[in-house]
Amino acid sequence: MPWKKYEFKGDDVYVRVLPTGKPIVHRGRVEIRYRLGASKSYKAAPDNLGETDDVIVSDEEMGGSSARAAQSKGAVREQPTTPADENTIVVYTDGACSGNPGPAGVGVFIQRPDTTLEMSEYIGSATNNIAELTAILRGLQNITDAELERNIHLYTDSAWCLGALVGGWKIKANVELVNEIKEQMTRMPKLELLKIKGHAGHPGNEEADGLATRAARREASSEPRERTRRR
Repeated sequence: MPWKKYEFKGDDVYVRVLPTGKPIVHRGRVEIRYRLGASKSYKAAPDNLGETDDVIVSDEEMGGSSARAAQSKGAVREQPTTPADENTIVVYTDGACSGNPGPAGVGVFIQRPDTTLEMSEYIGSATNNIAELTAILRGLQNITDAELERNIHLYTDSAWCLGALVGGWKIKANVELVNEIKEQMTRMPKLELLKIKGHAGHPGNEEADGLATRAARREASSEPRERTRRR
């Protein structure tokens, strides 16, 4: 996400903003940095910001932040920069539709250290890209406030979604949905979005695919189901 120059209590600061230039407000606060290249962020009330000029800089120019900064250069990866450990949250998402557009469903499979969560949601008539994006959004929305600082690896088999979200593609379709996901991404400094090959037998991806396909075929959602993981 880019940064925009603002005045804050007599100082010029940079505030993390949406691509539209609107400050991102999370839990009543915005993220600010005091100079270009700074890596440390602070939280501030948006009411204390004053307009200066319309200077907007990219996350790369600012210096980025943790794992997500590695994706600011437009690279789509299959392997995370930080290997998964016992505390990592792994999220698999997939979308499916009968026809394009047509009845569409999303599937989300989340592996936490001690539990798994399955979501199968029918979203009505939609395109495949909308289904894939919505699945990613639902995955991120299911990360709790207590988990925001954890390493989070989200896998999708949609090259289009990855191009739009971390690959630097300039898109004309589904812009509002893409921006909503990017706003969610700002909450998770150690989040990485990763490419996985679809229909290749990977258990997590197959779970998400099955959940999405079931919702699309039945044209119905299921209650999220949480299970204790077997060790």
